Amino acid sequence: MGGMSWPEVSQRAMSASLHLKAVVPIVLSIIALWVSLRDRRPRLTPRQRKGEWCKLKPTLNQAQVIFMGVVEVYNVSARANAIRDYEFWEKRVRSNWVKMESGFYQQSISNEDIKKANVTPLTLEPYSGCEIDVMAFTKMPQPYEMQVRVRVQDLFGNWFQVEVKATS
Repeated sequence: MGGMSWPEVSQRAMSASLHLKAVVPIVLSIIALWVSLRDRRPRLTPRQRKGEWCKLKPTLNQAQVIFMGVVEVYNVSARANAIRDYEFWEKRVRSNWVKMESGFYQQSISNEDIKKANVTPLTLEPYSGCEIDVMAFTKMPQPYEMQVRVRVQDLFGNWFQVEVKATS
């Protein structure tokens, strides 16, 4: 008849199950390793804070315009990270992106309160977020509204950005 006998079928099934018992744990381990390593890649997600948190105002001597705002940055990785640098770019109506002047700034609000902007290094724990005070300067005239690209560089040299709308 050309068919297999019951002992042959039973032996082949046993042999196949032994191979599966060896292969399945290896495949599952490879998948788990891939997910674990992929989750450890550094990733920051900057976002504009809801509401009107980005403002433009002239400096005291009316020579420049100050961009001041609050941006939220989230660390969406299983690895701790830190912000080590900031860049700011402006786009006015009918013009290209132009780099703004920026650095670490301190602003005295009262005798005791000091507001710090563009703080580095700023540590972010895994799966956490924080609000960041940002500040940059650009040339006059002061527009009523301006697009600003806020870029943050992480500890590993990767740049992440968000575009915000600043108003006077």
